[in-house]
Amino acid sequence: MIPSESQNAMEMAMADAGGGAGIGDETSGEGRPTPAETATRGLRILERLIAGSTLAEVAAGEGLSPRRARELVAEVVAQRGFDP
Repeated sequence: MIPSESQNAMEMAMADAGGGAGIGDETSGEGRPTPAETATRGLRILERLIAGSTLAEVAAGEGLSPRRARELVAEVVAQRGFDP
C-alpha cells in the first residue's frame, strides 16, 4: 500500500470504530440514573441487606460492583440514619 492509502484506511477504520459510541451518547438508551432513582436503589439495597442477603448477592442482583453497592448504602445511611 502507498503510505497515503494506509493512512486513509486507518482513518476510515478509526471513524468506523468510533461509530457514535461516546461517553454520554444519547443513542445508547441508558443514561445516568436520576437522584430519585439512585435513592430508590439505595433503599432497595438496604432492605435486601436487612432481609439477610449478602452485599455481593445484592450487588450482583442490581448490576453493581460490591464497592458501588457499599457506597450507595453508606450514602443512604448518612442521609436517613439507620437504627438497627
